[in-house]
Amino acid sequence: MYQLKKAISKLTEQEAKSLLHLILLRSEQTSDELPQFLKSIRNSVMNSLQNESATGNPDTIHIVFSESTAGSLKMAFRDTPYEKTDEIIIIPDTFSEGPLKAIDTEEGFASRLQWLKEHYQWDEEDYEWYEGKMSQAFEKIKAIQASQKVIIWTGENASEQTGLRLLLRVMKDQKNDIIEMNTYKAFHQLYRLPKAKEEDYPRHTGEIAHEQLWAMYELYEAEVLSHGQRQKLANEGQEILRSSSLLRSWKDGKVLDADEDREDHFIIERMKKLHKERGNNDFMKSARLIGEVLGYAEQYLSDDWIEYRLRHLIEQGVFESRGDLGAMRFYEVRLKEESLA
Repeated sequence: MYQLKKAISKLTEQEAKSLLHLILLRSEQTSDELPQFLKSIRNSVMNSLQNESATGNPDTIHIVFSESTAGSLKMAFRDTPYEKTDEIIIIPDTFSEGPLKAIDTEEGFASRLQWLKEHYQWDEEDYEWYEGKMSQAFEKIKAIQASQKVIIWTGENASEQTGLRLLLRVMKDQKNDIIEMNTYKAFHQLYRLPKAKEEDYPRHTGEIAHEQLWAMYELYEAEVLSHGQRQKLANEGQEILRSSSLLRSWKDGKVLDADEDREDHFIIERMKKLHKERGNNDFMKSARLIGEVLGYAEQYLSDDWIEYRLRHLIEQGVFESRGDLGAMRFYEVRLKEESLA
């Protein structure tokens, strides 16, 4: 099964289409009743064609950097004319974390994928899904027509801002009008929050409700990026592609390389706080600590990165653990006595 998956992954898009066409053509020609799994494949292909016919050639392409953002945007467009005129491309990656050196090449992307496999606790299906989604997204981006407007949804965080710069590097020769929809700026222009929340919300577009995304799209005047702006951001994307850093920060409107242990002290301090609230130094679920860090960290992070750094602190002897370190839900942690001092 593994060898089959490996062979399939090496097929080009055209080879995969040809094989699928041959299989379905043969299945239609046989006199035997079509197996259920082939019926499902055929129906899925036909539904895809019908959906494409329904949307036609979209006027506007939206590019987002998370499944949650895509889901909210799709909900915002539901039962509106945008269902037929707008298309959403999903790049499901947290670009503030992990290696990005030469990610625009096959070798660079393979290196990133290998790093993720070695340091994040994903299932094999998750890696296959990620690889397929990323490949599909960039094939669609390269196929965008010059007449189509492109909107890249970002926020004030290293992940989406890095993604913006990498995209503009990839699209440097494409002539489309490109708009950056900065949801942090749009949110604070359209809504008023209590002062305590004004500075750090929303940290990421994926945190925003679909009604608010709809309002931003309808009411916020995001301007088309000028040639100079695109060139500047694309050049910054090129610098990111040359960097060997594993972590990036967003500060003063810039994407900056960061030390890999940036959050380590913060993880320790949040654990001290949790121990103090409980009044003891007992073990607690690692997911509880990871959630605490995610909720209060200054920079936008994924739970995978925090869990990776937590396991590093366990290896260093700062934390002790019990249970299976193979997944965050299977083990508990606590600070060692000397770390509490």
